[in-house]
Amino acid sequence: MGIGYVFFDLGLTLLHSNHVPLFKKALECNGVDLSLSEVGRAYHLANKFFMRTRPGDISDNRCFPDYVRLLLTLLSLDPDLYLSPVSSSLAGFRKEVRWMKYPFTDDVVSALRKRGVGVGLISNWDQGCRRLLSDLGLDGQLDPVVVSSEVGCGKPDSRIFELALEKAGADAGNCLYVGDNYYDDVVGAAGVGMRTILINSPGLLGIEETGYGYVAEDIRGVMRYL
Repeated sequence: MGIGYVFFDLGLTLLHSNHVPLFKKALECNGVDLSLSEVGRAYHLANKFFMRTRPGDISDNRCFPDYVRLLLTLLSLDPDLYLSPVSSSLAGFRKEVRWMKYPFTDDVVSALRKRGVGVGLISNWDQGCRRLLSDLGLDGQLDPVVVSSEVGCGKPDSRIFELALEKAGADAGNCLYVGDNYYDDVVGAAGVGMRTILINSPGLLGIEETGYGYVAEDIRGVMRYL
């Protein structure tokens, strides 16, 4: 049976951020010079650890010190020495955080739509989601858009997926869900009968425990599953 609808996650799926360069900058402010690739690897592993062991906490400001401590540990830096100054530097850069489309996001969304495939969004995001989509020119490309802060439930709760299916008028068996969080995206979408693809750019790094077989480096890999 073919795919009639593809639903995407937002952060680290359709969009990427400048968190890694800002963390590198915070380290440099405190006398630590590491490459972007080293910092990026730690960022990836920290995200996957939180997804696996502390679902939902990664966006909670109260967990910020724990997250920075883990990043420092993954970089073999002493958290007792660096936690406070690096956290302070990062807090000062908070207004510089930006979310951006991947260079290929528009092309993939356009290619799906040209093939007659519906393209929607199911995202755990705050009230700024609609404004962000508008600023990036994605608001007219995704339908439906279902955001946790607007509907009162979030992934992996089956209700948010069921609501998206209802809005799209689509059958779960004809839908594909694409996201970077195995526990929210794959488990949640599969629970309502959707097929799923997990985005994980460095192969299986950080998701070895899942044993999941449908992994793509980025959303361009979706096309081979249609």
